[in-house]
Amino acid sequence: MAFSDYSTTPSVNTSIAGTNVAEGCAAGNVNNAIRQLMADGKTLNNTVSAITTGMPYAGGTFTGAIFFNGAGSYRYNVDPTLISGRDYHLIEGSSRPASPAEGDRVFYYSA
Repeated sequence: MAFSDYSTTPSVNTSIAGTNVAEGCAAGNVNNAIRQLMADGKTLNNTVSAITTGMPYAGGTFTGAIFFNGAGSYRYNVDPTLISGRDYHLIEGSSRPASPAEGDRVFYYSA
């Protein structure tokens, strides 16, 4: 049974893969339901672990591998001439950075 088959409303989840877990069910059903839930979780884990490709981007959609580790975000420049991709965050009224590269972005904020 897939996790997508479960409801976000707890009272609606009265069976797991055909095993009755409604109020007053047989004690053995609880054991079987827990085992089924563990198997469902492992199936979900295997599915998520199998996703090894990055998000692609081309013509409005991602292409190629884009991986990120750590804090922050990933910046993708569609135009290969935009080689830098630095972001400047400056207090409003600050002067423009000296010679920013193509693809750099400058954000001004109020202090």
